[in-house]
Amino acid sequence: MPNTTLSKFGYPDNLIKTYDYWHVLLRPGQVTLGSLVLICKEEVFHYSDISEDAAREQKHVVADIEKVLKKRFNFCKINYLMLMMVDPAVHFHVIPRYEHSVSFCKKSFEDKHWPKPPVLSEKLELDDDYFAELRSTLRADFALISSTNTSGANKKYQRMYTSGCFDIFHQGHLNILKKTKALCDYLIVGVSTDELIEKSKGRPPLIPFEERISILESNRYVDEVIPQVDKNKQRVVDEYNIDAISVGSDWKGKYPSVTCDMVYFDYTPNVSSTVLKRKL
Repeated sequence: MPNTTLSKFGYPDNLIKTYDYWHVLLRPGQVTLGSLVLICKEEVFHYSDISEDAAREQKHVVADIEKVLKKRFNFCKINYLMLMMVDPAVHFHVIPRYEHSVSFCKKSFEDKHWPKPPVLSEKLELDDDYFAELRSTLRADFALISSTNTSGANKKYQRMYTSGCFDIFHQGHLNILKKTKALCDYLIVGVSTDELIEKSKGRPPLIPFEERISILESNRYVDEVIPQVDKNKQRVVDEYNIDAISVGSDWKGKYPSVTCDMVYFDYTPNVSSTVLKRKL
């Protein structure tokens, strides 16, 4: 997916849910409340060129979208608009439509153009805090969908989270992912953005964010990969309904306080990204 297309719609900040072949983002300009953008992760510019796997998954993604938006806002119709004029990569504007007013966080909104086509150039007036609350709420709603779809009955936890830079993926990373997945039905991994790494370490990563996140998405132990844009772990716990976080044992007593369980794993001896970088 070209960076310009994702960036225009606010990736990674506005990411609501990522699937194997599709991203769901909260649309920066809310045409109606709950407007989303559905973006294909494959580098294709004609709808007929998406893979068969992406086409099959799209049906599942659309079902999730409609389930979440129906429960949250009780839409009357949904318009899926595939324009691809300014942004040629395959994507849809997902616009829920309302015959009635819809309320969220003590505010009420009207679909002014119902039942006519939506006007994408017109946007609801939402301040940054309100938009952030809407984004957080929809992330939590999609996380509950994922919890419902998992089937493991013998694992200690339903949903776990671990995170890192993963700048040069190595055996130690793999061991933590494998051990974490053994404890849970659904493993979410946070991958630090280039900006966060540069801010915290004073240097850019060796491997760009897009490549690092694609490596984690291909790992068989990982169910979902999300961008780690800051160090606010409690926000992740709340938005993604996390039951436990796994981390290296050197974080005991130093990890930020969170309301879920913590699981500490010993690192694999003599394996670290720092050592590998020095060797390179």
